[in-house]
Amino acid sequence: MTRIPASAIRAGALRGAIEMRNSLQKPADLAYYVIGAVSFSLALWFFRDQLVPELGISTASIIFPSVMALMTLFVATYGLATLVSTEREDGTLLRLSILPAGTFTYAWGQTVRTLLELAFTFGIFTILASILVPDLWIRGAAGALLALGFLLLGILACLPLGFVVGAIFSNPRSVGGWGFLVVGAIVYASGIVVPLSELPMWVQVIGQILPLYWLGLGLRSALLPEGFATIEIAESWRTLESVGMLGLWAVVGAVLAPLLLQRVARKESFANLATRREKAMQRV
Repeated sequence: MTRIPASAIRAGALRGAIEMRNSLQKPADLAYYVIGAVSFSLALWFFRDQLVPELGISTASIIFPSVMALMTLFVATYGLATLVSTEREDGTLLRLSILPAGTFTYAWGQTVRTLLELAFTFGIFTILASILVPDLWIRGAAGALLALGFLLLGILACLPLGFVVGAIFSNPRSVGGWGFLVVGAIVYASGIVVPLSELPMWVQVIGQILPLYWLGLGLRSALLPEGFATIEIAESWRTLESVGMLGLWAVVGAVLAPLLLQRVARKESFANLATRREKAMQRV
């Protein structure tokens, strides 16, 4: 087993922090974070007065966990895939692969950057949403802490999908097309919009393989009343299974992401990079 030097861990963390700091200094990126958080908060506010008689809570409270899961997937999968494919196209990944533990440093740096991006976005979103819809935190502080734990585990579990999609597609334009369809299929099969128990059996099987389903289930278990579990598969929150599946995805991703990126970088060359740049200039 290859030992990862501590310097690579520090370098990756520093790279991720610097990239996030630079992103916050760009007005376009900052507006993207704020507008997204505000839009989701206003969506919850729109449903604040629609009550579910059986549970005595607002529809906004039911939507809240799904919104958090969707934000996690979008940033940790679609956003990361776009960034990886972009830096594959511009040669960043190829240059880093030449350095000792370069692909690990890159993967760890992108993990840190994604964690910081989601922390910033969730911070804005939860503050605004809590002000606009005060009854979101039905389970109190204990539920909030459990949701935080599931979010952290869910982010680490969704990151492998981002690395895989980013490695498959050679440029960000492909991610914007086919990659978006992949993410849409994941959302549908994970029971985020419609309860998984109401979907066809083959979709249920696929959905229970994907980390997004278990993240959504874990967040619902942390934030919704116990009675809401009756619409879930087996009419249970399956908390241990959620932690186990998310943990498995996180561990597998931590092991395979650097290997996948290294394999992709190995197939690259500076000649191929020059050819892609020439084609890109022709499109412009």
